Amino acid sequence: MRARKWMTAGLIAATAGLVLAGCGGGGGSKSSATTASSAASNAGGPVTLSLTTTDFKFTPTTLTATAGKPVTVTVKNNGQAEHNFSISSLKVDKDIEKGASQTVTFTPAASGAVQFFCKYHKDSYGMVGSLSVT
Repeated sequence: MRARKWMTAGLIAATAGLVLAGCGGGGGSKSSATTASSAASNAGGPVTLSLTTTDFKFTPTTLTATAGKPVTVTVKNNGQAEHNFSISSLKVDKDIEKGASQTVTFTPAASGAVQFFCKYHKDSYGMVGSLSVT
């Protein structure tokens, strides 16, 4: 029960962070959110998530999705280097030039933890994150 309360608090905080980041107007401030989740309003349809890359990390580092439901991730590269968003098990591999955004859509088939990563900086900088599929 205690874990459920922490998870609920985390989801509320992540949702609030995403809402505030969306209203930010690009004034140069950076979101410190480490988790993003689908909003309850997306329960019946595809999930849309946002991810930012910088040199050399993802923000947030954890994304949440539901098995069998389409997930669309928009990745914005705020770094000075080209980055990449890859999920080997889902055959996702998308390059993102510096200053650009790219969108990928995939459907996770089974629940569990799935690693996403930048294929250019995974080994050298540990640029990885986790997709938690429920």
